Amino acid sequence: MENKYCKFLLSGLSFHQKNVRFCTTLQLGRIISEYEEKPKELAQKILSTRKDVRDNIEKGIIPNGCLDCIYKNNEFEDTDKITRIDLYYWYHCNCGCFYCSYRDETKGEFSDKEKEGNPIIYDTIKELYKLGEIDKDNLMVNFGGGELGVLKEYPKLVKLFLKNNVKNIWCETSGIKYSDALAKALEKGKAGLSIAICSGCPETYKKIKNRDKYKQVLNNLKKYVKAAGKCKTNSDNTSRVISKYIILQGFNNNKDEIDKWLIDSVNIGIRQVEISMEFCWGIHTKKGQKVEEYNYELFDYTEKRCNQLGLVLKKNETSLAIMNEGIY
Repeated sequence: MENKYCKFLLSGLSFHQKNVRFCTTLQLGRIISEYEEKPKELAQKILSTRKDVRDNIEKGIIPNGCLDCIYKNNEFEDTDKITRIDLYYWYHCNCGCFYCSYRDETKGEFSDKEKEGNPIIYDTIKELYKLGEIDKDNLMVNFGGGELGVLKEYPKLVKLFLKNNVKNIWCETSGIKYSDALAKALEKGKAGLSIAICSGCPETYKKIKNRDKYKQVLNNLKKYVKAAGKCKTNSDNTSRVISKYIILQGFNNNKDEIDKWLIDSVNIGIRQVEISMEFCWGIHTKKGQKVEEYNYELFDYTEKRCNQLGLVLKKNETSLAIMNEGIY
């Protein structure tokens, strides 16, 4: 099929803030609905649109939003079932990261108060399960967008996925508020999480996140590691709790901060860490510019220190792609 489609064109479903679509890469994709329908109607519209896309594919017609997508490949997954659901449909957060790609929408505001995101989504997914349209044994779920800890329907969604034998729930979280629902999923070996702590001390954390919560986040990371360790089916389950470090110029782009971050990670029982350059904010502010040399140096240094400390290092894939190109 020569790079015409992405893997999840039919098997993926992505709930965004303003619409639901098939695209799971935050690109254009094909928009299904802007949430005008009731849950049962929306579920039916998802099914009919999937059929329409399949019919077009057989005729060689590619969705317009997919034509110039950078994620096109030969891994087209022809399936009648949904195997991936992305939940990126809310902005509300309890952290004020200066680099956040949603700052235009949130105006830099953040709060610990729980808020509803879009309750129709829970009922729509429940209906899709009822109709047998979700591949229960192979479903991968990704939570992103705002902060899941202050998303009111988050525990209910996790419970729904666990009840239906989800394969994995991947979560991006600030880690400021501990989630019992996420801990339960970790205990069952059905979840993984990443917390972008981006620092090795309270002072740097506060400058980046606009919250004085460094020690609280470390404590919650430790509790998540403990929950993951209770899993009886996966002896390596604790490695699914990841501490992430995004390199930010003028804030933490130095070896001393990375050393403190890695040592703190070891001390609280973290087994896997992730290193990333800042690409969301960077692409908007530095488009066309060369990738700074310190990114390459710090990636290499982090790898060296992880080997010495016995940590598993994950290198952010998008960062590597940008660094290989050499420009934002």
